[in-house]
Amino acid sequence: MNGFPIGKCQIVWQKDATSEVERQTILRELRQMAIEIQEAIDFTIKLSNKKPNEIKYWLETQLETDFTLSIYYDEHAQAWGMLIEKMPTENTPPKLVGEIACKDPMTFSIIEKENILKTEAMG
Repeated sequence: MNGFPIGKCQIVWQKDATSEVERQTILRELRQMAIEIQEAIDFTIKLSNKKPNEIKYWLETQLETDFTLSIYYDEHAQAWGMLIEKMPTENTPPKLVGEIACKDPMTFSIIEKENILKTEAMG
């Protein structure tokens, strides 16, 4: 199986949501997940016409805070959502910290331009 073309994508980071150490650790983990991300893309599009679905991966960052990558296909937008979230603690809900942005496969944007810290290449 071919892996997801991670080198052609970028990560868009939400302003004030993560530290530089967290971002670099998440990037390293995502670069190693090409096969898993491609499997999620294949699965979500295959079943999207039957039932809305989402795949969530726990990122193995070895940090104090837990992060996940959620992948789902939106039929109306004909694009994937690939969201990186900081998982909740006792007193906080999950928080969007970043998203994978690609043209092939097409992803859609959740983070608005005024809330972007920076965009980094993944390759």
